[in-house]
Amino acid sequence: MTWKPEPLTLQWPVTTEAGETLTVLELRAFNVDEHRAALARAGDDEDARFEQLAVLATGHPLEVIEELKRPDYVTLSKRLSEYVNMPASFFSGKKPENLDDAPLLVPIKVMGRLVERLALEVPTMKATKVMVKMKTDHDRTDFISAHCTGIAPQEITRLSIPDWTQLQVRLSDFLNKPAAFFQSATSK
Repeated sequence: MTWKPEPLTLQWPVTTEAGETLTVLELRAFNVDEHRAALARAGDDEDARFEQLAVLATGHPLEVIEELKRPDYVTLSKRLSEYVNMPASFFSGKKPENLDDAPLLVPIKVMGRLVERLALEVPTMKATKVMVKMKTDHDRTDFISAHCTGIAPQEITRLSIPDWTQLQVRLSDFLNKPAAFFQSATSK
């Protein structure tokens, strides 16, 4: 079953231009590609970035988001901040038994098959040398993520943001921690 963010009950309902009264904002999980596109549309302005993420997560136009009362807006902001910064385990309420074979919060389709967990391989030195030569941070991150999961770069960015965050934390371990770290009980 695919995880879905908990709806946000508004303390102060909002009426849309169509006359619909919203008492609850349904939220949806969005993926890395959608997140990157929303941030690109917003540019460098932090408020615009949040607004684009709110539009993406709620499915409502900016005009509706702008009608939220400030406390409801702050609550939505907190929820979105958690969504884009916390790993999947935060939302599932449990750490994976094996960090190198973790279940996905939101499964993805890859070449016609449903991927429900990520089995990770430690990157080789050759792969990290290729990664370093890539032009952009996104290219480097997508390449090493694909290399360690066996999922193509254009498909790996369909992971939900919490699944992506959890993957990136583990990849950071692979790229930066010594071998002894992986032998300790805390790395499991």
